[in-house]
Formats: sequence, structure tokens, C-alpha cells
Amino acid sequence: MVKKDYLGLIGDVKGNLYRNMKNRQRGGIKDCCEDYKFIKRAQTISFNNKMNRLGITHLVLEEEYNQIDLLIHDITIPIKYGAPIIIGIVGYPRAGKSEGAQLIYFVIKQANKKYKNRDVTLYLCWTQPEFLLKLKALKKGDIMWVDERPRTMGKGARKETWKIDNVIHSIAKRENGFIFVTPKLKNIKIDICDLYLETAGQNRKTKINRFMILDDERRYFGHVYLKLHDEEEFRAWYEKEKDKFIVDISENPQISAMPDDIEFEELEDNEFYDLESIEYIKAYLKQHNNEITIVEYASVTNKTIKVARRVLGNFADDNKLKFRKEAKGKLIFYV
Repeated sequence: MVKKDYLGLIGDVKGNLYRNMKNRQRGGIKDCCEDYKFIKRAQTISFNNKMNRLGITHLVLEEEYNQIDLLIHDITIPIKYGAPIIIGIVGYPRAGKSEGAQLIYFVIKQANKKYKNRDVTLYLCWTQPEFLLKLKALKKGDIMWVDERPRTMGKGARKETWKIDNVIHSIAKRENGFIFVTPKLKNIKIDICDLYLETAGQNRKTKINRFMILDDERRYFGHVYLKLHDEEEFRAWYEKEKDKFIVDISENPQISAMPDDIEFEELEDNEFYDLESIEYIKAYLKQHNNEITIVEYASVTNKTIKVARRVLGNFADDNKLKFRKEAKGKLIFYV
């Protein structure tokens, strides 16, 4: 008997897999991805199976459940009345999450101009330390886009989970918009977002991404279609920022590494935003191997060397920080 080579064995597996799929489809599996597919076939199959298992294929396919008007209303009208906007976007890699986030940003920006006559700034960040740093810069109405970390990582980088619910209450009064992009729903606490969008396939011919839409308790209630925008300059800026982060984490993997179990203490508004507070410095130290120099502190807080030396020196005098001297008089502060 002649043994089959590996291609022949793969062919057998492929034949069995597709035969079983066809049998299941005849048994009632409804195809939700005839026009809107994922890059990987396994993801398309998984999405179909999930929608069928939950019995909600009608929410995917029937146009009476197209909730685009609701989505636009629930982003723009709260801005009119001074409420914050918090949107979560989840799903498979390369399935349109970032493109969806860009459109959401444009809607929030335009609503601020229309209803509040203010020009708002977008802050893009990839890590929790960045999130903490950039919160200080937010003005009323500004938008924070917290993106998933690119899959190309430097050696030693560790998984991050977003645990920011303990600061949302402190910033609601600033009328800011927040867009959280992450692969899995479990990475966002259940009661943070007003709405969630979950990737539901792409039509590459029409350049349209489809998303399922979920409420704040993650219950599906329909779908939306978001067409790719024509702002090529903005898209290029986003890709450039992503590339910069990839280079940074590749060269300095320790700066963004963060254990899953770290949670920041709940602070009062003025404490959280005060970059000269010991709480802020301790939060920074947790992300940077428990060390900071005067030059580093000056850089991340945008302060002068003189001010940075005073702040760290005062905490050392009060025994809230320790320090040691290294070569050429360099001071290392730690807890």
C-alpha cells in the first residue's frame, strides 16, 4: 500500500470538512455571509454558526433590522445635550474595526461642530500608560480612540486588558467621546459602553463593512453598514501612527508591557489628572519596571527638568519615593 503524501492527507481532511458542512447546511444552517464575508473562511463559518445557534439570523439579514438611523441618533443627540459618547468596536482582525472607528470619529467630530460649534481633537493611544497620560490633555468634547495593539509585537511584550471603568465617571462631565477597539467583548467591562459594534463581514466589491449592533448589556438587536470613507489623508495618518507604535514596541518592549491583573486605584478628579500626584507617579512606575528618572518624568509630563527634579525630590524627602545614584550622578526613583 502506498502512503499518501501530506497534500493528499490534507485533501482528505478538506473533503470530509466540506462534506460535513454541506450536510449541516441542509439541516438548517442559514448562510449570513453570502455577500459579506470575513478574510478567513473559518471566521465566516464561526460567525454563521454563532448567529444560527443564537437564532438571530434575521437580525443579520432582514433590512427592517438595519439600525443605522439609531446609531447616528445615539451618537449625535447626546452630544447636543452635553453627554459623553462611549462606543466599543470588537471583532476579528482585519475585519473593519479600525475603519468603523474612523467613521464613528467623523460623526462625533461633526456633531460637536454642529451642536456645540467647537472643533475637537482626536487622541489615539494603544496602551493603558498612554491612556493615562493623554487623559490630562483632553478638553471638553475631545475624542479618545483606544485601539487594539497591533499584532506585530516586540519580544517580551505582554497582553493588555482595558480596565478603565474606574475613571469613566470622573470624565463624563467633560463631554468627551471614547472609542474602544478590541478583539473580544470580554476585554471591555460590561457597563462601560453605550453601544457595541461587532464585525459581521465585508463586501470588498462595494467597500462596505457590516457590523452587528449590541446594546449596553451586549444584546444583539440589529446590524449596520458602514462604507469606507474617502479621507485618504486621515487613513494614512492612522497607518503611520500604527507603524510608529510597532517600531516603538519592537525596540522598547518594556515600555508598554503590563500584567493583566493591574488595576489603577479609584481617584478623585483632581488627583487623577494631577501629573504631580504620587498616585500618578506610582501608576507610571507600575508600567516601567518600577523606575523613573528626572529626564523621563519631565518628558512624559511635558515639564521642565527643574520642575521634575523638584516634584520627585519632594516625594523622596517625604519617604514616598526611594532613590539611588548611578553613574555620572544619575538619579533613579522607585517605590
